[in-house]
Amino acid sequence: GLKGGFFDWTLSLDERVEALAKQATLAEQIDQLQNNVPAIVRLGISSYNWLNDDEHGVHQHHATSFPNGCALGAMWDKKVMYEVGQAVGQEARITYNNNVDRGNRGKGQNGAGITMYAPNMNLVRDPRWGRAQEVYSEDPTLSGYLTYYFVHGSQVGNESDPKYMQAAACCKHYAAYDVESNPIDRFHFSATVDSRNMWETYMPVFRSCVQSGQAAHVMCSYNAINGVPTCGDPKLLNGILRDQWKWPGFVVSDYDAWAQIYETHNYCPNMTCAAAVGLNAGMDQEGGGTKAIAQLQAAIDSHMTTEEDVTTAFKR
Repeated sequence: GLKGGFFDWTLSLDERVEALAKQATLAEQIDQLQNNVPAIVRLGISSYNWLNDDEHGVHQHHATSFPNGCALGAMWDKKVMYEVGQAVGQEARITYNNNVDRGNRGKGQNGAGITMYAPNMNLVRDPRWGRAQEVYSEDPTLSGYLTYYFVHGSQVGNESDPKYMQAAACCKHYAAYDVESNPIDRFHFSATVDSRNMWETYMPVFRSCVQSGQAAHVMCSYNAINGVPTCGDPKLLNGILRDQWKWPGFVVSDYDAWAQIYETHNYCPNMTCAAAVGLNAGMDQEGGGTKAIAQLQAAIDSHMTTEEDVTTAFKR
């Protein structure tokens, strides 16, 4: 029967995840560390697309489209921001439930799931960025408050249920990310940030999202900080998020940013090294393609990382 297994709804979430991890093979676990995950047919686990760009509305033609980030920020209104988050979260949940009822789990379809890549809460540091319209403001305190209320509204919904989340918010892009292509493209850029600027300017918004808002996941950014790619920085991921802020969620890379530890930042001599560096730093899911996770078995065989680290990422 179902009792005691991962389909036993009377168990806690941690107990169910632990039961699933014990039955999934290492290859199956690695396969799940991506956006567009395949089904594990023998275990009855359906496919799912984790990528849903729902920054100011669900990424579907039928959904409500709210004003963009800078317009929401210009309201200076945390109550309305809570209501916006609540509406986006509800529509994400309704869209997903309706699709599932029709036998469609949204595989390969952006905007069909309940894991939202929202909010985008980076700061406007230079008007030449080109993406200032996506974010709330240039002020860490204002952006932090608005971020918290969007996250709380989208995840909690009308009723607070400690067992079930309405939708899952994502704090992006972590961190010191505000360059598109000038003076250098974002895939090669390394932000030079001293400790004071890091903690007084860039981190307060993420603290509001992660520690206060308890967002389900964090997206590490394309850039490096002081020479270390954010998606391969153990101090930034495991150190601050998990050890310091005691956050239990999972980390996803921006599109192919895990692979770019090797490809653009040249922080590693090959992709096998990049796979290990990302996983050991605290990465859990490869956004975009699968070039990094495809090398995790080789990284384990080379003793650069471990099966236990893969299982930890899988369970998150």
